[in-house]
Amino acid sequence: MWSSVFEMPYLMREGATEEELERLAKTWNEKLSPQEIAEITERQRNPFPANHPLHTQYKPFDPSLWNLPQKKLPDSYLDFLRYSNGGEFQTGERYFQFFGTKQLREYNLAYEFPEYMAGSVSIGMDGCGNHYIMDMREDMNGDEYPILTAHSGNLDYEDCKQVARSFPELCRGTTSMDEELD
Repeated sequence: MWSSVFEMPYLMREGATEEELERLAKTWNEKLSPQEIAEITERQRNPFPANHPLHTQYKPFDPSLWNLPQKKLPDSYLDFLRYSNGGEFQTGERYFQFFGTKQLREYNLAYEFPEYMAGSVSIGMDGCGNHYIMDMREDMNGDEYPILTAHSGNLDYEDCKQVARSFPELCRGTTSMDEELD
């Protein structure tokens, strides 16, 4: 199926093995480790200069309180990972940079998704700073989650937009995420 979905497979990777998919299913949404918590805490910095009025109001967040969605990933997404374990593709004006099995958790923690968009998981980006996000706040509808998009600099539910009802629908779309967000 996937070989006929994308117009341009720019960077196709070897498909994920069943072992890699099992590891992903068990680990992508585990509670944060002490090491992960320490790394996230260490990189937090007050973005305001000392003489700025908001400097004293800055409060770092506590990643030990984060929870990743405790839901299974859709079969369609896992099938895609069997086809290409991440990679870069294009359909029309829609460009995809999908995370592989080893990158999914890493990127979601790096972009602090549990803080800004709790209940969702980013599965990739579009090359312009926009994320493709599975909205897992509700149960699956027909073995799929709605797909949202939001810019890296503005991760929240208020400013994001739903762009597909399913992962396959997202991949068949042809409009860019910048166009969708306008």
